[in-house]
Amino acid sequence: MIDYSILLVNNNRSKAYLQNLIINGFIPKKALVLNDNSIGLPEHTENDKIISKDSNQKFIRTLKDLDISFDEKEHILSTIEKNGIDYVVVDTLDVNSVVVISEISKMETKYIVYSGPGGTILRKNILSQGKKFVHVHPGLLPQYRGSTTIYYSMLINFEVGASIILFEEGIDEGPVLYKKNYKIEEKGIDFDYALDPLVRAKTLVDFFKKDKIDLIEQEKNKITNTFYIVHPFIKHASIIKYNNK
Repeated sequence: MIDYSILLVNNNRSKAYLQNLIINGFIPKKALVLNDNSIGLPEHTENDKIISKDSNQKFIRTLKDLDISFDEKEHILSTIEKNGIDYVVVDTLDVNSVVVISEISKMETKYIVYSGPGGTILRKNILSQGKKFVHVHPGLLPQYRGSTTIYYSMLINFEVGASIILFEEGIDEGPVLYKKNYKIEEKGIDFDYALDPLVRAKTLVDFFKKDKIDLIEQEKNKITNTFYIVHPFIKHASIIKYNNK
C-alpha cells in the first residue's frame, strides 16, 4: 500500500477520489484542502456552493458500467472528518501560492495525490519540495494531452481513457504509472460531473490496488496531439454522437 497525502478542492473529482479511495481501504495520511468561498471554479456544481459539510442530503452519481459511484452532496470536509483524517484548510485556490507550498513542505509522505483546480500547471517552486504529485489525466497518454480530452476521445472512437502520471512542469508530459481505456455503454451520462470524475476515480483505485508499478517515460521528441478546451459545438456533437451510437 502506498503511503500518501492528498490535495483537494471541494468538487466532484475530489469527492469521487476521496470517497472511493477510502471505501477501498486507501486512507490518506493527511489532506490539504484549498478553499476560497469568494471564487467559483468552472468545475463547481450548485451543490458545492450551497451544501455545507454538516448536510445530510445525498445525490449519488453512478457509472454502472464501471461499478463505481460517489455522493455529490457530501462535502469533502465531511468525508475527511468522519474518517478521522488529519487535514489543513488554506484560504486560496492558487496551488502555487506560498501558503500551499509551505504546507506541502511539511507533509511527511513522499506521494501526494493531486485533485486541485482543473487546468492548473504546477510550477518549479512546488515541484522542488521533494514530493511526487500523482495526477489522473482524463485521456490515454501520449495520444490525448491537454484539456477536456474525454470529449475528443468519445467523438473519435466512443472510448474514454485515463492515465496516472507524475507531475512535471510540461503539460501532461510526466512519466506514466498506469493507464486504462474504457468502453462506456450507458446513455445520458453527464460527461463533466459524472463520467469524468468516476472514470478518473476508477483508474486511481485500480492503480492503488496494483502490486507492481511500471514507470514509463513519455518520449519527449515524439509528435503528439495537445487538445484545448473543447468548443461548445464539438462538445455538443460529441454528446449527441455518443448517445445515438
